[in-house]
Amino acid sequence: MAALPMDETSPSLVSSPGSLQAEDQKGPGIEELPMVFLCAGCKRPVGDTLSWETNDEDANCILLKSVTINVSTDKEQKLSNRAGEYGCMLETLFCSGCNMTLGSIYRCTPRHLDYKRDLFCLSVDSLESYTLGSSEQKAEIDEEPLTLESRASLEESLGRAETILKALEQRLSVVESSFASLHNIE
Repeated sequence: MAALPMDETSPSLVSSPGSLQAEDQKGPGIEELPMVFLCAGCKRPVGDTLSWETNDEDANCILLKSVTINVSTDKEQKLSNRAGEYGCMLETLFCSGCNMTLGSIYRCTPRHLDYKRDLFCLSVDSLESYTLGSSEQKAEIDEEPLTLESRASLEESLGRAETILKALEQRLSVVESSFASLHNIE
């Protein structure tokens, strides 16, 4: 899992979901893989790029249309004291697992911040992310799946092997007893 914000070699999370494409997947026709956002404190999933709305690079946050049940809202509305956000009423978002503050929901905004209203504004500093399908280790499965026909064939082969082993066990027993009787003669 990659911690946010990402380094220069990683795709930027705070630009758009289109930039979530891996560096080695550049080129036309490459589909972007969905990304899951996790609480940086307890690693519970809090959202994903399927609900991506936009981002705010100045505030270092991403805005989502929906989040998981792991995100709780403090219903007490507060006035924002950040520069450029005077007059904004917001509710604090926190992780229901570890109570880490994740961001806020803007309930009342001036006209220039209307794009944030009623969206989940999650701070990039409180998130980690995981890109689905980014696993590097793959299971190598060269065998065909076990079916009724292949199971019957396998059971038949095991039965023949068992018969052969029993015959070999009997022969070995005869050889051992012959060897023991020769050893007793001397």
